[in-house]
Amino acid sequence: MISPELIREFVIPGAKQLIDLVHSYGVKAIYHSCGAIRRVIPMLIEAGADAIHPIQAMASGMEPFGLKQDFGTSVSFCGGVDTQYLLPNGSSNEVKAAVRNLREIFPTGLIISPSHEVIQVDVSPASIKAMFDEAQETYNK
Repeated sequence: MISPELIREFVIPGAKQLIDLVHSYGVKAIYHSCGAIRRVIPMLIEAGADAIHPIQAMASGMEPFGLKQDFGTSVSFCGGVDTQYLLPNGSSNEVKAAVRNLREIFPTGLIISPSHEVIQVDVSPASIKAMFDEAQETYNK
């Protein structure tokens, strides 16, 4: 674990340089950091991140409602569909319900995706399909 103070000192300056470079090409910058990063999100916003990936659903402090409430007007998010329990173990209906819940919390400012950088090997094709089908359905409304 690295403290937020050390992140501010050693990580954020380099992240800001990269974000500024990305912006210089007219592109939005998505910052990736796994885990419980709630205390670091204000620093990432200050550094210019346009979106943060992922909302790691099971990590402390990363509950979608609180993130939207606290940061939803300043930054967008990617993720939120739990890959630790829901996708590997949940039914298609449970996966679809989770996607609908995310869309209710984030009518804008969220790219629905798994809460990690990959879909784990223990996730069934049916769960993946349910997630993408429901995301498509909610975006089309």
